[in-house]
Amino acid sequence: MLVLWTDDVVAVVLLPGAILVVLVVALGAARARDPGERWVPEASASAALGAGALALLALGAVAGLWAALIGAGLLLLALIAAVRERRG
Repeated sequence: MLVLWTDDVVAVVLLPGAILVVLVVALGAARARDPGERWVPEASASAALGAGALALLALGAVAGLWAALIGAGLLLLALIAAVRERRG
């Protein structure tokens, strides 16, 4: 659709080029892994949630109070989940 509004070749080729690069990397990663070997990460979901919450808290400085409040709530949930994971 971008072709309709601009005649800049770089802007038109950028998105399909990025999609092509992602597909090539994904195919390379899929072929490099041994299908018989199963890999399960030892990371917890609460750590990922906490990282997202901290990012929202930092975004709150720019986007406003709403992002900081959502980040604070998610951080509280992440801390509760981490404590529950620790206790078993």
